[in-house]
Amino acid sequence: MYRTARIKRKKYIPLIIIAVLAALLAVRCANVRSGSVKAENPADVISYLNSFGWEVETIPVSVKNVQIPAKFSEAYERYNDLQRYQGFDLSKYRTDIVENYTFRIMNHPASGDVFANVLVFKGRIIGGDICSFSLNGFMTSFDGTAMSSQV
Repeated sequence: MYRTARIKRKKYIPLIIIAVLAALLAVRCANVRSGSVKAENPADVISYLNSFGWEVETIPVSVKNVQIPAKFSEAYERYNDLQRYQGFDLSKYRTDIVENYTFRIMNHPASGDVFANVLVFKGRIIGGDICSFSLNGFMTSFDGTAMSSQV
């Protein structure tokens, strides 16, 4: 004679809820990193930078239009590698004119001036970097984990 095992459903409800919440969080994080972040004005860009822990001046150092090149040089390919590391891809925007917001970062541990460059197209963030123009300057991802030479 066979006995069937009874599964207590109530026991698994918390696990199912946790799994669903984890999946929703993963989707949200993927969206934040893949260019679906709204940036219709400088305040939106500042909010995005704040989400990485950066404190920036409220007025951009510059806002200018730049054109993504049709053909990427070796240097631009390396820059796009950094963008892909962050979940962006500038190759989708070849020949497009995008806005480049540059903000001074106030709380970066490096000495000297450090800036955040954020590329925006049609009200959405499509890429950018954290950099220093000093003699021993650097360029990193928004979260500071990847140097442009590491990706």
